[in-house]
Amino acid sequence: MASQQDRHELHLALERELGPRPAATLMELLPPFDWSEIARRSDIVELRAEIAELRAEVADVRIGMKGQVARIVAANVPIMFATAGLVLAAAKLA
Repeated sequence: MASQQDRHELHLALERELGPRPAATLMELLPPFDWSEIARRSDIVELRAEIAELRAEVADVRIGMKGQVARIVAANVPIMFATAGLVLAAAKLA
């Protein structure tokens, strides 16, 4: 993180180049912060790659779920027909 001395030196350099008022305005717009908190292009590229991987994993899960739903439906249809047949048979016997 920039020290107060570093900020003061920057202010002086800006005053020499821009003049006192623009330098003061610019310094007011630049809050003190830690440069390690600033995202670099490489950070953004890495984040985009991670998001792309995550999206691919989600797509794989969706495909797997669709396959499971189809299997569940296929397994339950015969059970539903069998249950309906038992209900009809029980109704005729009653």
